[in-house]
Amino acid sequence: MDIVKGNMGWIEVVVGPMFSGKSEELIRRLRRAEYARQRVQIFKPTIDERYAANEIVSHSGLGISSDTVMKAEEIMDKVQPRTEVIGIDEAQFLGEGVVDVCTRLANLGKRVIVTGLDTDYRGRPFEPMPRLLAVAEEITKLLAICVRCGNPAVHTQRLVESEELVVVGAAGIYEARCRRCFGSGKEGWSAVDGPQDGGGGRELASGRESTKSGAWNSICQGKPGYVLLTRRQESFGLLELMG
Repeated sequence: MDIVKGNMGWIEVVVGPMFSGKSEELIRRLRRAEYARQRVQIFKPTIDERYAANEIVSHSGLGISSDTVMKAEEIMDKVQPRTEVIGIDEAQFLGEGVVDVCTRLANLGKRVIVTGLDTDYRGRPFEPMPRLLAVAEEITKLLAICVRCGNPAVHTQRLVESEELVVVGAAGIYEARCRRCFGSGKEGWSAVDGPQDGGGGRELASGRESTKSGAWNSICQGKPGYVLLTRRQESFGLLELMG
């Protein structure tokens, strides 16, 4: 942030996929505020108990004490009048009210630092984070490293079968993927580029033209050079092997 004059608050948002260092960056900023003897309060959703119940803990093991809330509105009840800096981790789990709460806190002169996933496991915007980004003064987009190819990763790949939007977990359930490797399943397939062993691929048709993967499989069953679609791959379309 540039120099802020007067008793003005603001919102800082740190987003990115899992394993990009969001919680670690939040802890770093909050520690700096504590070193400067600023009054700090920290919150995280009750649902997130991956490493500790009353701590924000990064995947690398860094931790800082925090309070838990079920929904964003509870933060307003717990914030003390003299608090200067407020940290909120995993804001995407706190509901639509988190945007209004952060705005109200900033209007009260608080510095609000928020982290969260900007996209879900399908690669779609993870509400309400896009709306929070729209009202923030400062936005930091972090990248992870794709575990398949080592390129910059912007996506979070879910490794377990579930259609639920929220499945809390870490390594073994999720991994970071680049745009090329995102969407590949157990067979090593990418949504656009085909097999990940170096071969190319060509998307022949969109999965939106069929509501069931069985329709695709009835077309390509027994035909050389075609791959049968799983339910996860259905939305990516029919792929023809190339080399």
